[in-house]
Amino acid sequence: MGPVLTAALLVLGAMVLGFLEILTPSFGLLAIGAIGTLVGAVWMGFSYASWLGWVMVVSAVVIGPMYVAFLVRLIPKTPLGKRLFLSKAPDATGQGTPEADTYDGMIGRTGLAATLLRPGGMVLIDSKRLPAHAETGVIEKDTPIVVVGADSMNLIVRKADIDA
Repeated sequence: MGPVLTAALLVLGAMVLGFLEILTPSFGLLAIGAIGTLVGAVWMGFSYASWLGWVMVVSAVVIGPMYVAFLVRLIPKTPLGKRLFLSKAPDATGQGTPEADTYDGMIGRTGLAATLLRPGGMVLIDSKRLPAHAETGVIEKDTPIVVVGADSMNLIVRKADIDA
């Protein structure tokens, strides 16, 4: 086997190692092997002729990164890549507290303090037991309350004016 064929096979081997590096968790060992085989291909090219050495240098420096970028874009789209890589995470904005959206619509509603609010506790609004914080001070159990605000997890309440 001549030096030209050996250099070409070393470049091909480096391409295969680069492909495997992307597919397997080798922690860079396959990438180091790919770089080593490229260095071997360059050395083999210069030992045969300087033009072949320069061809190997250009293929390693210019074509190598293009090949890796091509693999990174191509592999996740293949059937094998779809099974190996995680899919894109769905947009789960607001999914942690799904009732938070409904809390904004409760501003102005009235109810009763289901527990002692000092300042946190539970309130009863429309037969639903909901977490709440007193706006100021302590609110005794069974005291009429009005919702004055909401944050992501709690209603913000104050004592209702009974005279109004």
